[in-house]
Amino acid sequence: MTLSEKLIYLFNQLDDYLRIKHFNNSPSYMSFSRKIYYLKKHRLEPLFENKRYFDMLRKASDIRNIIAHNNDLVVPNEVFVREFEELVSRITKPKTLRDVMTPFQKLKTLRLTDRLSDGIELFKQYGFASIPIVENKHLIGFLTEKTMFDFLTVSDQIIDKQMRIHTLLDVINLDKEPRAYFQFVSKDLTVDDGYVYFLDDFKKKHELILLLVTEHGRKDERLLGIVALRDLKNELY
Repeated sequence: MTLSEKLIYLFNQLDDYLRIKHFNNSPSYMSFSRKIYYLKKHRLEPLFENKRYFDMLRKASDIRNIIAHNNDLVVPNEVFVREFEELVSRITKPKTLRDVMTPFQKLKTLRLTDRLSDGIELFKQYGFASIPIVENKHLIGFLTEKTMFDFLTVSDQIIDKQMRIHTLLDVINLDKEPRAYFQFVSKDLTVDDGYVYFLDDFKKKHELILLLVTEHGRKDERLLGIVALRDLKNELY
């Protein structure tokens, strides 16, 4: 297969995927360019928000059109075809959060009877931004780097390294008060869609630390694992 043939094959694969996923496999004609601009405008494909990726899609469309009408006028180079192939794969076969999450059973955790000093030691030793508080295999909440500050805003008590974790319960539980540092999400959410949660948070309060992965993204479901921003960045970039 020549580079031109491969690009046409990848282009058709992506075009079919987008038509089936977003346009109900409609037989009515809509150009590829119109499709991608529509999807970008309505934020239906997270990767289209990336200017570099969107420009690559536009260029692939232009090259495909030239090849289709005059196949000896232009030949795509190997680097572009390889990068386009990777992009098509990411769009059509996206990884999900269950592929990149840290499973619940592998988490470093604390109990309500542990001391604040135990949590501080885990922060220092592993460089965590948060540590799950678990009691009888049930998630109670998270100790975060900002927990101490949050505690001082709601309590008159003095922070002491020897205080028990349960003393901090009002600011480590899952009620999103005083800080919305987590979001429950489905295990089937794509990595790109998960990243959008953090991008949206950056534009607002910049509080989100973790995505909590359950079967369908509900708080009353068993926690399957957690995903931090760095997990998504490692996968995406």
